[in-house]
Amino acid sequence: MKNNIILAFSFAKRDFKERYVGTSLGQFWYILSPIITIFIYTVIFSDFMKMKLNIIDNSYAYSIYLVPGLLAWTTFSTIIMRLNNSFSEKSNLIKKIAVPMYTFQLSILLTELFLFIISITLSLVFLFLVDQPITLTFLWMIPVMILQVLFAFSIGVIISLFTPFFKDLKEAIPIIIQLWFWMTPIIYLSEMIENKYPALLIYNPFYYFVKIYQDIFLLSKAPSYDSLISISILTFSTLIIAGYLYKKMIPTIKDII
Repeated sequence: MKNNIILAFSFAKRDFKERYVGTSLGQFWYILSPIITIFIYTVIFSDFMKMKLNIIDNSYAYSIYLVPGLLAWTTFSTIIMRLNNSFSEKSNLIKKIAVPMYTFQLSILLTELFLFIISITLSLVFLFLVDQPITLTFLWMIPVMILQVLFAFSIGVIISLFTPFFKDLKEAIPIIIQLWFWMTPIIYLSEMIENKYPALLIYNPFYYFVKIYQDIFLLSKAPSYDSLISISILTFSTLIIAGYLYKKMIPTIKDII
C-alpha cells in the first residue's frame, strides 16, 4: 500500500510535468490559466456588467462571490471527468504493469489537488488587490478543500467502475456535469432559487461545499460545525461506497478492458 501511494505521487509528478510539454509557456500555464479565469470574471461581471452585491461594501463583491465557487467547481468537475476516462486511458499500462488501478486514479487526485491549491492561492492574491480582508478564517479552506477533492474522487471512482460496462457514460457524464453546474448557485445567488426550487440546494451535495467557500471569501465567516459534519459524512460515506465497489468490480474490469 505504501509503495503504491509513493508511486501515485510519482505518476502525479510526471503528469504535472508533461501536461504542457511542447507549449511555448510550458508550466507557466498552471499559473496563467487561473489568473485568466479570475481576470475574465472580474472584468466582465464586476466592471463591464456592473454587477454588485449588497452583502459587502466592495465594487468587486460579485467577483469575490464568484471566484471561489468557480475555481472549486473546476477542480471538482475535472477530477470526475478525468476519472471517468481513467480505465480506457490507462488500459495499456494496466495490462503491462502490475500496479493497482487505484494508483493511477490517486495520481489524478493529487495532481488536481495541487492545481486547486495554486488556484486558491492566486485568488487570495486577487482578494488582496481588491482590498478584501483575509483573516485566519481562511485556514478553514484547507480541510474543506481536502474533503471536496476526496468527495469528487469517490464519485469519479464509482462512475469509472461502471463506464467499462456502460459505454454511454463516457459521453453522458460531461453533459450531467454541465447541468450540475447550472443547478448550483455559483454564477447566481442561492436566494434566487431557494424558495422556488429548494430541492436544487437541499439535494445538491456540491452546494454544501461552495456555500462554505463563498461565506469565507465574502464574509470571512467560519463554517458551522453542522456544515463541516455534513460534508464529512457525505465525503467519507461516498468514499466507503467507492472502496467497496472497487474491491468487488475491479477483477471483472481487468478482464474486459
